[in-house]
Amino acid sequence: MIWRAECVQTRQTIMMVGLAGLACLGGCTSPSKAQETAALGRPTPAFTVQTPIDRIAADERGKQVLDRDVPGVMSNPHYVLFSAMSLSQLASLSGGRLTQTKLKEVNADLAELSPGQ
Repeated sequence: MIWRAECVQTRQTIMMVGLAGLACLGGCTSPSKAQETAALGRPTPAFTVQTPIDRIAADERGKQVLDRDVPGVMSNPHYVLFSAMSLSQLASLSGGRLTQTKLKEVNADLAELSPGQ
């Protein structure tokens, strides 16, 4: 029975590594929504749930939002595997722990962090 649990954990780790690799390819896509909004002259939020987690965590205010709204995400032993992913990408892998309601809450808190504050 223990062996079976180890296999499941190994498969999950491999899947996370693969998805993290796919997330790194995000730079090869069309301009982001934030870039399009900025081009239209509208103010853009500093961070959203579409921003890579490691970029949010690099900002002290963003780190505080993550610690408050998604406790344990940065202390997760697999953080390095999913840190390049956004919270919305991570939600699909969270097994229901990161809900759409929670993403909306985090997004609202991140939107309050305007650039240059």
